[in-house]
Amino acid sequence: MIRLQNFARKWKEVKDFIMEGMDKIHGNEKVWEGQFTTELENILIESSGKKFASACMSGSHAISISLMAHNLKWGAKVIIPSYSCPATVSSVQIVGCEPVFCEINEYGSMSIDRLQRLADTGAKAVLATGLYGDVHDHDPVEKFCKDNNMIYINDAAQSQFALYNGKNSLGLGDVVCMSFADNKPIPVAGTYGAMLTDNETIYKKSISLRHNGKPSKLAPFEMAGFSSQPEEEKAIQVLASWQHFDKWQARKLVISDYYNEQFKDKIVLRPSPEYSVWNGHKYVIMVADKFKAYNTMLEAGVETQQHYADNFATLPWTPTVTQTFPMTDKFVKQSLTLPNDPFMTDSEVEGVAETVLRKLQ
Repeated sequence: MIRLQNFARKWKEVKDFIMEGMDKIHGNEKVWEGQFTTELENILIESSGKKFASACMSGSHAISISLMAHNLKWGAKVIIPSYSCPATVSSVQIVGCEPVFCEINEYGSMSIDRLQRLADTGAKAVLATGLYGDVHDHDPVEKFCKDNNMIYINDAAQSQFALYNGKNSLGLGDVVCMSFADNKPIPVAGTYGAMLTDNETIYKKSISLRHNGKPSKLAPFEMAGFSSQPEEEKAIQVLASWQHFDKWQARKLVISDYYNEQFKDKIVLRPSPEYSVWNGHKYVIMVADKFKAYNTMLEAGVETQQHYADNFATLPWTPTVTQTFPMTDKFVKQSLTLPNDPFMTDSEVEGVAETVLRKLQ
């Protein structure tokens, strides 16, 4: 079986660093917010250009914390794409905010034309997702937020380190939300997250929010919050993967270039916008029915993934809308992610391409 991710192979590259770090954690008996969390947050500040970084237990928590830090709670409207990772809609609605759905474009990110129609919805914020490893169209989103006095939250879980017209995606927006997980640009076993901002007040609120709403254990409650204190063990994993980031990304781009050559004029690919330099996160093709294609590929010995399976605007627990979302419906039906894991062998890469051409063309 050719797998989407190869955990055992990755472990060989990061094992020594992680095990050494685990010895230090247990030696100094500091398992929360210690030296590794501080080191990671400093690296995030340096890499993004933002003034403050607050690690937490997941990208989902980073989104929810960023909303609550801006006092967006029960009933506050937040514009989000109608198609994205499930965490996008869940993290908004779980804190009581009301999602306002924006159609996506042909790249899989927020449609600027449809966004303009949402200026009078009463929304207080825009949560723009850079999906599949491309940055959303930042400049018009930023202008829209400034013109309409809305908070601009950049969900960079998948677009981290991609470039928007030469700018690092981690520097865009009032707040940046990051995620570290098995399939993210910087992978860990499990999940971890971070929130980046230039606003010291928002940063201080995020620290309280990740401590169940208390700045410290003995301090009085400031608000309800999350049990999201950053674990040292996860920070070690992020730091371990960060050491190999450039090498792993380069390998993913080599794999993707090979696919591009093999699929040219034969397989429909998800297009990438000119304003974005793709970070290699997910390699997506468009097929007639991705659910059938997934089973076909699996039977042929190739693991793919049906990212993603939901039109948020049609979920029974989200606000009812009258608009249609044809591009969202297209991605729900057609977008299929192929393996482009940096630990794949050349023969496995060739096998994926050959199987796609034989089974899905």
